[in-house]
Amino acid sequence: MIEFQDFSFRYEESSEYILKNIKMTVQNGEFILLTGRSGCGKTTLIRSLNGLIPHFYPGKIKGNLLLDGESVLKMEPAQLAGKVGTVFQDPRSQFFMTDTTRELAFGCENMGYPREETISRITRAVRDLVLEKFLNRSIFTLSSGEKQQVAIGSVYALAPKVYIFDEPSANLDYESTKRLAQIMKKLKQQGFTIFVVEHRFYYLRDLYDRIFLIENGGIKEKFSRNEFCELSDERRVAYGLRTVFPERDAENYCAKRRKTKEQHILRAKKLGFAYKKEEQVLSNISFETHSGDVIGILGHNGAGKTTLLSILTGLLKETDGEIQYDGKKLSPRQRRALSYLVMQDTDYQLFGSSVEEELSLGIESDCAKKVEETLEALELSEYRKRHPASLSGGQKQRVTIGASLLKDSPVIYFDEPTSGLDYESMIRVSHLIERLADSGVIIFVVSHDFEFIVRTCTEVLQLDQTGYIHNQELTPSILKMLSIKYFR
Repeated sequence: MIEFQDFSFRYEESSEYILKNIKMTVQNGEFILLTGRSGCGKTTLIRSLNGLIPHFYPGKIKGNLLLDGESVLKMEPAQLAGKVGTVFQDPRSQFFMTDTTRELAFGCENMGYPREETISRITRAVRDLVLEKFLNRSIFTLSSGEKQQVAIGSVYALAPKVYIFDEPSANLDYESTKRLAQIMKKLKQQGFTIFVVEHRFYYLRDLYDRIFLIENGGIKEKFSRNEFCELSDERRVAYGLRTVFPERDAENYCAKRRKTKEQHILRAKKLGFAYKKEEQVLSNISFETHSGDVIGILGHNGAGKTTLLSILTGLLKETDGEIQYDGKKLSPRQRRALSYLVMQDTDYQLFGSSVEEELSLGIESDCAKKVEETLEALELSEYRKRHPASLSGGQKQRVTIGASLLKDSPVIYFDEPTSGLDYESMIRVSHLIERLADSGVIIFVVSHDFEFIVRTCTEVLQLDQTGYIHNQELTPSILKMLSIKYFR
């Protein structure tokens, strides 16, 4: 049993408490969903549970936190490692080895288990979680979903009583998300206590027992599974929550092709690409897009979405076919000049010492007025002097979008723009993209976020197993087909 007893915490560098008087009792074997707006305290709560607080994040603590009657706060990290296991949003952050089998063994070896016991634990993890095909492989060749499964296996080998999953579906395609749900179901059936921090929780709707809504560092509401699934849309939106039934809500949206003053056409004609000495990744890719279109690029992990994005933006040169803009064939260099890419990990493209400087970076003309207008439009004015690295994920996303607005790029590409974002941040990004489209920009969005796709895109490009692409306008019939494909 886990008990938070009037638990409060503030970080050493902060004067305000992030968690405030948390009272929560969780029975052994319960499946708990922790959700709420970004910055509400969810991550701090699970850091308290897995021992990162206070050992790696020191600060002021009030109250107590008990695991089976023993204070977690008095346990050393080595003691907790065999009791509480954590699978992080990005599994790469918890990998220490370069191959999968050694990674599965790392935790056991680090705990000092004898070789025979380590082998026995790995064997059990591989058997129970069906990981045979992942043995003796390079970590670097795995997809996001495969890395997630190896990370779960490495935790499973330690046989903890409690599992913590932090935004586990953020980087996964639909098939990988389904497999993740199956693994969680198996863990639940085996009697483990499970905590999941999530914004996108539709895939857990048959698993969670109770839901805790965190707001401003405290528990705002508690729900049973049925109560949570039956929340009205008005109440759900007021709490800043994503939908439990994205396939049902898709019927309410159908974006229309925009009529804009600017009329430009981007065409891909029989594109193909293969890496050296490897099989063809993309083949016979043809499509046409116009000013104001928002095109969702869909496909499973490894289907070639990132490769296609790299070709369209001029980072890779196609091996077959060509790309045209207003009838003129474009070289990779010309495509780079025409394009702006908003990366999934925005930290890789933020270079300024302040938000204000970031927006004007690389612009030679006087753009002070436009910077001011952009800050106001993106609700970033109060952060203008802040260093971009100090912002939240959603705020960083808005800064990179602001930079694209100022550079007047006619074609803008977004790579998983809503990864890990809560409902309100997702809606804000959707509105910003719609604003760009209304100005005549052609927009491509790579995303696994169905709720975001149906709200924002006018059409979709679906990459299949053979690297061939299907270009379809996002009509009600296509929405229905996608709902069946991803959610049944």
